[in-house]
Amino acid sequence: MKKKLRKLAALGLSFIMICSLLTACGSTKAPEENSAQGNGAENSGNMEEEVSGERATKGESAGDDALTVGVVIWSTDDGLGADSKKALDAVAGELGINLIYRTGSYDAENQTTDIENLIAAGVDGIMCVVIVDTATDELLKVCEEADVDYQVFFRNIMDEEAYNYCMASDHFAGYICEDEAAAGVDMVDELIAQGCTTFGLINREAGNGVIDRRQQGTMEYLQEKGLTYYVSTNTSTATATEMVDATDQLLAAYPDIDGLILSSGSNGAIDAIITDLEGTDIKLTSFDTPADIEGAFHAGNLCMLTTGAQIDPVYALINLYCKMSGNPKSETPTEYGSNYIYMKSAEDAQTYEKYFGEFNTYTAEEIKAMVDMDLDSFINEMSNYSLEMVADKMK
Repeated sequence: MKKKLRKLAALGLSFIMICSLLTACGSTKAPEENSAQGNGAENSGNMEEEVSGERATKGESAGDDALTVGVVIWSTDDGLGADSKKALDAVAGELGINLIYRTGSYDAENQTTDIENLIAAGVDGIMCVVIVDTATDELLKVCEEADVDYQVFFRNIMDEEAYNYCMASDHFAGYICEDEAAAGVDMVDELIAQGCTTFGLINREAGNGVIDRRQQGTMEYLQEKGLTYYVSTNTSTATATEMVDATDQLLAAYPDIDGLILSSGSNGAIDAIITDLEGTDIKLTSFDTPADIEGAFHAGNLCMLTTGAQIDPVYALINLYCKMSGNPKSETPTEYGSNYIYMKSAEDAQTYEKYFGEFNTYTAEEIKAMVDMDLDSFINEMSNYSLEMVADKMK
């Protein structure tokens, strides 16, 4: 009944939108183009519909009664965003779930609009990469009002008030993220192993829980080791060009820097900085992946990538699916941790491309088995995730 009412509401909204479009046909003013990357202060994101259930095996497909999940994510075009969509589409296809993506929003206001639009489209659940940590509970409230379940991925909840509200909600499925601080430590250690002594941190402004934990863990470890470091802080919406400019300015101000840590390489930042560093002796480590991973290592500056996080949305979708289906992994919201994958060479990049170029982490049978797992078994499965695990399975 709940789903049918939402579908009727969605049909009503569609009728209104069609009428509006017909009315607008007489206008001679050309509409402004809305970029997929978007300006969070001005534009809400773009909606891209992907009916992944059409890929279901054994002749099954996502019909009118199939569950639909709205996915709010920064992008599906950059390295991690594209890999995440690929993984989500594969899992949704096996489970007969429809997916509707909403991309390009970088603030709480526009993410709220994204969720409202997805609910109006009739979704049964929302998966969200929350951009502003303190807004996590406010986004959940929109879902609660519509009786829609809500799952956070690539994020935990750092704000205490938001955390307490979410963990007490019947509509909150839970969150999943990696150990960001530990990854920052490992990146520093790799740069030290490469002979680096002075560090430059290409950081983002505070407010993104995941990136905040990366940056905090990195700086605390550098302080603990007594190492010299300098910081460039950039906006969450900085373009690849702006990130290159910030890197150049930092290196010009502190020419002793011989190791860089990029806390967020999304939206092309990692690709642009790799190109910018060519011909120098500066070593680079980064979260997120460039378009040409192997080529990036061959260029000579990149010495470590922290990646593989596209598994987050897989586990998140399964967790949300179980809750929407009436068989939750837990009676209370779940708090999951997942593993990063480290690449340190062109050979690692070849292995990664071979086994992660398409989604081969889990077979159809394994995906469905994870749906049926109890909480402890599901957590144990997540703990086994690694580059070696996937490579061994594919041999």
